[in-house]
Amino acid sequence: MKSLGSKLLSYVSGTLVEKRSSAISGELEVWFQNGRYVLHSPDANYSFDTLHRVFQKAFKKLSVRKLNPERVLILGFGAGSIAGILYDEMKLKPRITGIELDPEVVSLAKKYFQLERFTHLDLVITDAAQFVQSFNLTVNLVVSDVFIDKIIPEHVLSEAYIQNLVRLTAKGGLGVINMITETKAQRGQLARIKDYIQQAGATTEFFPVSSINTIVSWKK
Repeated sequence: MKSLGSKLLSYVSGTLVEKRSSAISGELEVWFQNGRYVLHSPDANYSFDTLHRVFQKAFKKLSVRKLNPERVLILGFGAGSIAGILYDEMKLKPRITGIELDPEVVSLAKKYFQLERFTHLDLVITDAAQFVQSFNLTVNLVVSDVFIDKIIPEHVLSEAYIQNLVRLTAKGGLGVINMITETKAQRGQLARIKDYIQQAGATTEFFPVSSINTIVSWKK
């Protein structure tokens, strides 16, 4: 446990706690800043910093607390930021299936981010697109936050991937994708994803949650 002095210092400058090389994500860094651990890749926050605020805003707008999902699928689990919002902030206790491709991210998450507090978590190290292709249990909340650093891999922008996400969303449930929309090409990806969702038979909307992040959501 961090001392009071360490916590106070973290609000001023932050402290680098550990660096670790990953064959998938590049150089990963765990920092203690603003009184908590955060996980960064070379050019992006993976958990508990700017990403955390993205999903705080998204879940508030989408009334996730009111939805009170019993089963949740998180694709791109990271160090548990999304699960933390559900458990710690919204005081919900869903059963969570978490999918994370990078074993180094999972190792750091277990070391620093107290995953044991998620009492109903099944964390699987695998590729998100491969997982949803064979997964058949519908859930009340689907969240896709799959990035390699700041890039969404092409295979999780495919029509097949999006169709599977919609298929796995239970009737009355909600789906959410976090996208970066800085460039013209990324904004084109956004339009394509919206079309795929509508073709899969769900109603969709999208809205900005930061200067570079846009949330795509759907309901069934």
